[in-house]
Amino acid sequence: MRPLWIVSALLCYSVITSAAQVIEMVSPYDTPPFVVDQKKEQGLVYDLASLLTVRSQGKYQFKVVVVPRVRLQKILQRSGVYVVPLVSPKWFGDGDEKKYLWTSALMEDENLVLSPRKRALEYESPASLQGKRTSIVLGHAVEPVQQLEKAGMVKAESTQSFNNSLRMLARGRIDFMVMGRIVAVYLIRDLGLEDQIYISDKTIERFDRKILVSPQSQKDLHKWLEGEIQRLRRSGEWKKYLRAELSLKNCDLAADPQFI
Repeated sequence: MRPLWIVSALLCYSVITSAAQVIEMVSPYDTPPFVVDQKKEQGLVYDLASLLTVRSQGKYQFKVVVVPRVRLQKILQRSGVYVVPLVSPKWFGDGDEKKYLWTSALMEDENLVLSPRKRALEYESPASLQGKRTSIVLGHAVEPVQQLEKAGMVKAESTQSFNNSLRMLARGRIDFMVMGRIVAVYLIRDLGLEDQIYISDKTIERFDRKILVSPQSQKDLHKWLEGEIQRLRRSGEWKKYLRAELSLKNCDLAADPQFI
């Protein structure tokens, strides 16, 4: 059950959106904790949309649209006003942040190397994964793993969901998999696999999660979003949403993504 303060924010969201400019928040995520339940509009992406809508005081209404990554690439090629939440510039070939407009980071994340606890794998370099078996979730390929597969260093098996891949890993059917920490921590706890999956101390890569703003969007929208993120970082309000959604109240935050 959501805390009362989140429920109150959602009630405000429904009251003030009638005359606001609708901004599509296009999410390539369909998995927890980003999208927990599409019908009930639960998850970090929905929380972010409602939070920004409320804070705009009637100027904007952020409407979440969940799409596959293939469709997102097509959306990025068309003109229009939209934002893509909690993504990294390098995933879109925009490391220098000149192709799209970007906000500051809402959080930092990192790609973890997971392995069966009975065959714990300590990642040191790509050579550590040579000859190993892994799993790639359809539509959610991780670039470092794709590169290893193309180089013939690892063998990859496709699955339909992260849950399936984690269960395969826990049973020892694959040797390792790579997942972002925020998704891995949530799903491992949700599936009760804490005692069956080992997380390597060294990560493959770290990255920032930002908001992509379409080039056709008004500069006012980008400027407003950047200002709000700076204020959210200072106030700690976004951290409250993260803790509530990820159920991290009694956990060591140092072991989870950096909550900026």
